[in-house]
Amino acid sequence: MSSIMYDPQGNGKGIPIHYHSRPVGAYLYILLTGKLTYGYESRAKEGLRRAVRPAEGYMIDLSGLALIDSTGLGVLVHFVQTYCKDCRGVAVIVQDELMKELLAIAKLELLMPICESVQEAVQRLDEIGKGLEEGREE
Repeated sequence: MSSIMYDPQGNGKGIPIHYHSRPVGAYLYILLTGKLTYGYESRAKEGLRRAVRPAEGYMIDLSGLALIDSTGLGVLVHFVQTYCKDCRGVAVIVQDELMKELLAIAKLELLMPICESVQEAVQRLDEIGKGLEEGREE
């Protein structure tokens, strides 16, 4: 499933935000491309809302983003708070070193694993799931 949010006259200056989602095992993989910045937050939240399907966990791939700012980071936090109450959570996939540094400065690794690949994200979400199961058994 994919969704395109486009605002030719608004704050985005005509730059589209794309969302592509597909299941990966028990998880939902969501690829974001474009800009996740101030002026896009309401469209970004709406696009993510449309892309989300029930899953045991989510992987948000930021590798296709040209730019993310503090407002974009807030969209990620909003996603966790809104959609990850009854699941293993969300893993973020990032390959750009500058973007990794930004996520580290914001301490987002305290909320979600920061991964370099889909395989690593699946592994981390599986580990979280095992921890949740062990916690229920105690």
